[in-house]
Amino acid sequence: MSQISAPIALRSRLVAASPVYYGWIVWLVALIGTICSSPGQSFSVSLFMDFFIEDFGLDRTAVSSLYGAGTFVASLGLTWVGRQIDARGNRRVGASIGALFTLVLALCSLINGPIMLFFAFAGMRGLGQGALTLASSTAVANWFQQRRGRMMSLLALAFVLFQGIYVNLLRILLEVMDWRQVYVLLGVGVAALVIPSFALLMRDKPEKYGLMPDNAAGSVGESDDQASDIEDNWTLKEAMRTPILWVFIAARILPSAWGTGLILHQVSIFAVLDHSAQVATETFAMMSLFAAGSALLAGYLIDRFKPSYVAALQMLALLSASGLAMIMRETPLLIAYALAFGLGMGIGYVFEGAVWPNLFGRRFQGEIRGFVYTSSVIGSALGPALFGLSYDVSGGYEAVLWLGAGLCLVVLAAALLTPPPRRRGQARAT
Repeated sequence: MSQISAPIALRSRLVAASPVYYGWIVWLVALIGTICSSPGQSFSVSLFMDFFIEDFGLDRTAVSSLYGAGTFVASLGLTWVGRQIDARGNRRVGASIGALFTLVLALCSLINGPIMLFFAFAGMRGLGQGALTLASSTAVANWFQQRRGRMMSLLALAFVLFQGIYVNLLRILLEVMDWRQVYVLLGVGVAALVIPSFALLMRDKPEKYGLMPDNAAGSVGESDDQASDIEDNWTLKEAMRTPILWVFIAARILPSAWGTGLILHQVSIFAVLDHSAQVATETFAMMSLFAAGSALLAGYLIDRFKPSYVAALQMLALLSASGLAMIMRETPLLIAYALAFGLGMGIGYVFEGAVWPNLFGRRFQGEIRGFVYTSSVIGSALGPALFGLSYDVSGGYEAVLWLGAGLCLVVLAAALLTPPPRRRGQARAT
C-alpha cells in the first residue's frame, strides 16, 4: 500500500492493518449507509401510502401534500449538514445521523394524525433520503478521484439491486404485520447497521492517514490541504456563479420531482392501467435490475465523457418513462417502462455522487452537494403533490406526465448548450 510521509498524518491501526486500500472499507460503510437510507426513500414510503390514507381519513392529495411539505422542510437543513461533513468529517456526522434516524423511525410507530405524519415525513426524508445518503456518498468521493465514477456506479449497482429485494420484502412484512410494527423493525435495522459501521470503520479523507485518493503515490510531507489544492476547489459561492451549476441542479430537480411522483404513486398509477400492486412491485424490481446495469454504464460515461452528455441522456430516459407511464398496459410496454425508468435511476445515482467533486473539487463538496441536495429534495417534495393533484382533479396522471416530458426537453437542450465551469481568464474546456 503506497503511503506518503506526512507530519500531520494521523495514526490508525485499522487503516494500517487493512490488507486492501482502505478506500474499499470506506466504500463498504458507505454502502451500508446508503441501503439504510431506504426507509426514508420514496419507494419505501409508497408502500405505506394507502395505510396513511385509510387510517387517518385523508385523500391522496392530502397525504402527498404532507409528504411534499415534510420533504421541503427537511431539505432546508442539508446545506448545513454538508458544512458539518466538511468541517467534522463523515465518521462523526454519519454516526450521529444514524442515531437520529433510528429515533425517528421508532417514533413513526406513534403517528396518530396529519400533524405527526408531517413531522415523520420531515424526519425520514431529511435524515434518510438526505443526510445519510450525503454522508455516505461524499465519503466515497473523498477516497477516490480517478476512479470516482466507477466507484459510484458500484455503489449505485449494489443499492438498486438491494431495492428490488427490499420492496418485495417490505410488502410481505406489511401483509403480515401492522405498519407501526414495521417501522420499529426498520429502526432496529438502522441502529444495528449504521451506528457501529460509521463509528468504528468509517474514516475521513485519506490524506489524514498518510494516503492519497485511489491509493496513488503522493509527495513527501504533503498535507491534507496541500493535496486538496492539487484540485481546482471551488467554494459554494464561486460555484453558484457558474451557469452549469444551475443547469445541473435543474437536471437533478426533474428526476427528483417526477421520479419521486412515479415511485410514490406507483401502486395507483398501475391501478389506473388495470394492474395490481403485485405487478407494480414486480415491475419496480425489474426496474432495479435495469438501473443496476445503467449504473455501471453511467460510471463508464462519467469517467470518460462530458457530464452534460450524461445529464442529457438521463433527461431522455425520464422523458421516455413519462410517456410510457400513460400507455403501459401490455407486458412489452411494462418492460420498456422499467428499462427507461431504470436507465434514468441508474444514471442519477452515479451522476449525483461523482459530478460535483469532478467539477468543483473535494474540499467544499459537502457544502456544494448539500446545497444541491436541498434543491433536488425540494423537487421530490413538489413532484408527489403534483401527481396527487393530477389524480384528484382529472382521475389520472396524464397532465402531470405531459408536463414532465416537456420540461425534460428544455433541460436536455440546456445541458448540451451550457459550457463547463471556468474561472475568469481561464481558457474554455473543449
